[in-house]
Amino acid sequence: MNLLVVQPDELCPPGQLADWLSPFQVCRAYGGDPVPENADGLSGLIVLGGLPGVHDADRVPWLTPIMTLLADAVRQEVPTLGICLGHQLLAHALGGTVISRPQGQNSRVLRPVWTAEAALDPVVGPASAQLPAVAWNADTVAVPPPGAIELARSDDGDLLAFRIGRSAWGVQWHPEASYGIVKGWYDAQCRAGTARPELERGLAEIRAAETELSAAWRPLALAFAAAATGSREPA
Repeated sequence: MNLLVVQPDELCPPGQLADWLSPFQVCRAYGGDPVPENADGLSGLIVLGGLPGVHDADRVPWLTPIMTLLADAVRQEVPTLGICLGHQLLAHALGGTVISRPQGQNSRVLRPVWTAEAALDPVVGPASAQLPAVAWNADTVAVPPPGAIELARSDDGDLLAFRIGRSAWGVQWHPEASYGIVKGWYDAQCRAGTARPELERGLAEIRAAETELSAAWRPLALAFAAAATGSREPA
């Protein structure tokens, strides 16, 4: 399996995916690794989260090539998973609309509200129960790409998951994130002066649910790996 994981931000590493999916290659786009121009030879593609937003491409130059790669992966039907920022980049690259959340930053444990289509989906289906998920995002997909199938929303209406084409998924939550990773995000916001009391409460929720969170999202990762393994032979 020739699986590529693109990391747009130093603070958003593959996390638990390293336990669930290895081996895979990591493109540390934030550190200057070149983002592939296309998805040729890939059996799967995952794009992780990060602090920048999709509208920050002028100051974060690697976001545009990531979106180009995502669009080509969808065109080639390479199994693709966008996580948080990756979910938003996937939506934006394919004609969706991403905005700042009107309610402000979402930082908590939530439980996705699944659509009827989710139960039949080959990747989210194994996890489509009332499972806890790590939310830590200031932006949201307001309008999914044309032709996308909605798979989950939050209790306050955010689009949490969609499928586009035959083999591309976006999830707004962080299946890969351990408590330690989320604590790094919180600490960074404290240093930047953007932390608020609700972030501390959300961090405590995530710490309390860490074992349940890990058990909840391992099946999603394994289902995605199965899709990638079955898609094509490694290059």
